[in-house]
Amino acid sequence: MQTQRINISLPYNILKHLNQAVSKGKRSRFIASAVSEKLTKKRDVEKELSKSLKANYNFYKTVAKEWSATEVEGWPE
Repeated sequence: MQTQRINISLPYNILKHLNQAVSKGKRSRFIASAVSEKLTKKRDVEKELSKSLKANYNFYKTVAKEWSATEVEGWPE
């Protein structure tokens, strides 16, 4: 796998815990794995949200139509 060196800043307490948990020769691999896992979860959440919105579109449309009568613009003054 091709890699690229970057510089990052971490809060002191996170770096302290990272150094305690992972040896110096394995930090890059650990951080890459953690970032990959977080990105995968983010993509999964976005996919599920999109799927849910599409599946419930007609329901939301019906509810919006039912509540449209309560809009202030439609009330007599």
